[in-house]
Amino acid sequence: MSKPPTPQRATIGGEEVVILPVADYERLATARRQLGAREARVRRMNDQMHALTELVTDIQRILVDTPPCCETHRGIDRKIGQLMNQQRPHTRSTPRPPTTP
Repeated sequence: MSKPPTPQRATIGGEEVVILPVADYERLATARRQLGAREARVRRMNDQMHALTELVTDIQRILVDTPPCCETHRGIDRKIGQLMNQQRPHTRSTPRPPTTP
């Protein structure tokens, strides 16, 4: 684990500023970019979760409203397929690489 940055404080033009070595500043900038990327992934996953929750709710509604008859299953499959196709733009477009243990 890296040591925390050791800032020095100075007053320039009446305003207090923090002075860091370049390496510490670069480390902080990298951490900030990584945090921003993680936040974007969390937002995207949250949006996907909401879209999938709506999809499951719609499928449940279709199943509840459909009588238990064999002939109606084809209609259910069609309705569920249409819902799935409507939701596809919200899913991940590129597959995630497999993780290694």
